[in-house]
Amino acid sequence: MITTWRQRGMAIVAMLTGLIIMVGVVFGSANTAYAATLTPADERYHVAFPYNDMEYYVGVAGLDASGNKYYCIEAGKLSDYVIGPTTVLASDENARRMAWILDRYRDTDAATHAAIGIIVQDHFGRDRDEWARQMAVIQGRYPEIVAKAARIWDQSAGKTPAGTTVERTDAEALRSGSISVKVVNRAGDAIAGVPFTVTLQGAARFVQGGNTFSGVSTSAGSSIAWEATGAGEVTANTTYEYGRMHVMDSTQDMLAFDSMASTGGASTTFRVRKDFVPAVSTKVSEKVLDVASPVFDDVTSGVADADSYWVPDLELQARGYYFDGLDTGDVGNVITPNAQESADAFLARLATLGYEPVAYGKASFTGVGQQARVQAMTKPDDGAAYRTKQNSGFGTWVWVFRRSEQSKQAQEYLIGDWISPFMEATESNTSRRKLEVMSTVTEHSADIGAELSDTITVSGFPADHGQYAGNEEYEFAADRPYATVSVWWSGDPDNPSNDEAYKPSGGEVPTEDDSHRLLATWEIPAMNGTFKIGAGALDAHGAPMYLTAERPGWYVFVWRFEGDDRVSPASSRYDDAWERVRVLPPCESEKPCEPEKPETPPAPAEATTPNPRPSLPVTGGDVSLASVLAVSALAIGAILSIVVRWRRRYDRFKHWTMRWPIC
Repeated sequence: MITTWRQRGMAIVAMLTGLIIMVGVVFGSANTAYAATLTPADERYHVAFPYNDMEYYVGVAGLDASGNKYYCIEAGKLSDYVIGPTTVLASDENARRMAWILDRYRDTDAATHAAIGIIVQDHFGRDRDEWARQMAVIQGRYPEIVAKAARIWDQSAGKTPAGTTVERTDAEALRSGSISVKVVNRAGDAIAGVPFTVTLQGAARFVQGGNTFSGVSTSAGSSIAWEATGAGEVTANTTYEYGRMHVMDSTQDMLAFDSMASTGGASTTFRVRKDFVPAVSTKVSEKVLDVASPVFDDVTSGVADADSYWVPDLELQARGYYFDGLDTGDVGNVITPNAQESADAFLARLATLGYEPVAYGKASFTGVGQQARVQAMTKPDDGAAYRTKQNSGFGTWVWVFRRSEQSKQAQEYLIGDWISPFMEATESNTSRRKLEVMSTVTEHSADIGAELSDTITVSGFPADHGQYAGNEEYEFAADRPYATVSVWWSGDPDNPSNDEAYKPSGGEVPTEDDSHRLLATWEIPAMNGTFKIGAGALDAHGAPMYLTAERPGWYVFVWRFEGDDRVSPASSRYDDAWERVRVLPPCESEKPCEPEKPETPPAPAEATTPNPRPSLPVTGGDVSLASVLAVSALAIGAILSIVVRWRRRYDRFKHWTMRWPIC
């Protein structure tokens, strides 16, 4: 009997032990169902208020492992602190303002967290009616926190980024400058404290290095210096950061700060150019020169195109090459350098065409608009001053900037040589030839009634003189086609015996008066050759030329050429003995007159040459024992039923002792 009871008792103990093990398995399994949970917030993060005979909280509900703070958005619901799936909120104005607030007040006091909790429910809560009832209690208990919530929300207005503005400002033309970046709110006002990035795409970089710059916005905007590395279009793209929010789906949905995200802002595209092409504009100092004249060129520094900008104070050396001996066929025949042709190659090409420089010049410049008067010299870097010659004819300058002759610093900004064209109008001049005239009258003494004549030989004219029509663009006048021969008489009209007093003197013809008369003027071709004057010879227009000695006195032939742009003025002298005839009065006695001993003329004088004209300007007993066993079985069944029910509910609640409303 004792043994039976002992066996039965052991069975009951075994059943109870199994029950305990089953309960442990249920609850032990529940403890490992959800490993990711929030840490419940304490009184440092929220404030309590009584509601529906229970204690509720407003403020932070819990914190995750990264310290992010979670705020309830379902008023009146419980939370098991289990972290469920999250969804990032759409980035509207309210979401960005909320993110700004949470980022701004990451570490603050309980009252401020409570104020933020109010803002969260006001703008993101899901049970408006329940929240309104709770707010009535909070307003009565914590009016200062409600007021703070309003202030914080108002503070966030205008603080959230909505875009960027980006502008390019040049410091030095297209070669360098700055990018001005502002992060702006929806109203377009610049805001501070927002991280942004600017990226340059193209031939430019930021001065501090690289093509990307990251910074934090200011209310005045941020200026970032850049410099060109080549030429072309550069685009400056901007991005800025903004805060995002996410909602966690759990027994109590909660709102928390998610992360900073980057989005594209404004961009701008601009042209940059590091290199530049220097140039000079030139004008010969005098368009018309005479033989043995020095040659000058007025040179002004500049750039070759609108996108070129001289680097400030960068010194460059320019060289000039002067060509002459050109004829009328060369005037207007401009020879232009080929694209990317070097200075040496261009000069070599001119040489193959028969054009070689006869003189040289050089000048240095450090900017645009500087001027220099350059004299042509016989050697590139030395020598004497060059002077025009009898056959210099038309002349022209060619100017070059050789990259190889510049400093290393300057070569960084030059991609090749610059060359001016050959035979440009402003660069061209003309050197007038000097004429030689030899003439003699047929007889140096004659009687009244005699035919007077002269022979004139002219040299020095260009072979084609008289045919050149000039060139208005080059400011060269046409050839003067005619020279003139005039015949002058001088003597005493009342007393021929006094004619000696009026013997021609001086190089210039006299002013007409009673004792000095211009008898005739004829035009003859202005060209080389020997010309017969008088005795019926034809003038330039085909009319015969006659001159008869009608009174005693001196008769002088004067040849004159007024000059043009290819030949200097010239004339024979009025007192040239070879050009005068003495006509004596007839004898009054029956005895023939002794012929006057002919005068032996001196050697012919050179033709006078007037002064040159002035120059032009980016979870199997008894009944009693059977009853006990039945009761025990029922008890065990009930316990198991309770365990199973609690195991199912534990998926929703971790500890039944924590089932207090927190929101």
